[in-house]
This record gives sequence, C-alpha cells and structure tokens, in this order.
Amino acid sequence: MIENSNMFRKLKSLFVVEEAANDTGTVSEQNTQPGNPESSTPVSTINHTISTEQTNASPSPKFTDLLLRAIEAGNIDGFDYLEYKNSIKSLQNVIPDEGMRYKSAFEMAKTMGLSKEKLIHSANHYLNLLATEDKKFKDALENQKAKQIQGRTDQMKAIEQAVKEKQLTIEKLTSEIAAADKQLSDVKNEINDAVVKIDVTNQQFVASYQIVFGQINEDIEKIKSNI
Repeated sequence: MIENSNMFRKLKSLFVVEEAANDTGTVSEQNTQPGNPESSTPVSTINHTISTEQTNASPSPKFTDLLLRAIEAGNIDGFDYLEYKNSIKSLQNVIPDEGMRYKSAFEMAKTMGLSKEKLIHSANHYLNLLATEDKKFKDALENQKAKQIQGRTDQMKAIEQAVKEKQLTIEKLTSEIAAADKQLSDVKNEINDAVVKIDVTNQQFVASYQIVFGQINEDIEKIKSNI
C-alpha cells in the first residue's frame, strides 16, 4: 500500500503529469511508446471494460482528481497493482525497454508475495472503483439532463405553444381588422352616396319650387295689373 501521506501525489504522478510551465494547472497525459524512458502509462489506458465511449475532449484535471481520489480511498493494503505500477515507473530511467520493465517489476513484486493472478485481480479492483464512479457520474449527468434540459425543453414547448396561440390571435385580429376596414369603407361609400342623393334631391326640389313659386308669383302680378 502506498504511504497515505503522499498517496494522492504519488497516484497522480503514476497516471498524469502536471506541466510545470502551465500556470492553469492543466494536466497532460504521458506518452507510452515502448522504449521511451521518459514515458509512463497514461490515464487513458485505464479503460473500464464496459465503457466504449470515445471522445476528442481533453481530460479535465477536476475529473482526473476525482477518479484518483476514488482509487486512493479504495487502495488495497499490501503490495498490489498500484505498487507494481510505481515499480515500473521507478525503472524508467534504468530499463529503456517497456517489456523488460514490466518483467523486472513483476520479479520484484513476486518477492512481496504478488502473483500474476493477484496483480490482475487488484488491477480489476481499481477498474471496478472507476466503474462505480462512472455510474455515479452518469446518474448525476442524467439527473442534470432531466433538470436542465428536459425542464427547459418543456418550457420551450410551452413558449412555442403560446407563440402559436398568439399568432392565431393575431391572424384572427388581422382578419377582423380587414373586415372592419371593409365595413368602414362601405359605410363611407354609403354616406357619400347619401350626400350626393340628398344634394340632388335638394336641387331638384329647389328647381321645382322655383318653377311653381315663380308661376304663382307671376300670376299674382298679372292679376294685379289686369283686374
């Protein structure tokens, strides 16, 4: 078991390396090409057997730390996969060949009572820890989807329905306005027609009045002068 006081720092050094020149604290994965003494196993090599998702996103320091904390909390007592991995790393500058590093580290591990079966079993133990974190994360993610996405989707549908209803109201009002405009135009035309008819009627009356009035008035003058 890795010493508790330095456990997380050592775990982090086994799986990720912090770039000294990076002030943001971003972590980068180490290269694992065989024969490269400067390389170690990257965090991306820990693939849960059930998870097959592929991503082009960069690892998040926050989530990397979360996963390593889970491994830290579930660290098995005694010499296991983590100590074996630490031994491999300690041999980087001594044994350039990766395969030989694995063999040499295992020979040392055997002296600590670690068999191949126990080694693989302990590695699977950490995969199971990661699988548990994977499930917890996915459950939390689904919960957030339900709250933030589904809730907003329902809100979006309600808004869309309200917009449709308002559009129908607008169309109805537009139709009513058009009908009212036509009615107004018809009334105006009727008024104009009535004014014209009244004016014509008035003129006709005045003309008739003048004729009759003139004749009677003319007769009165004739009566006066002739009788």
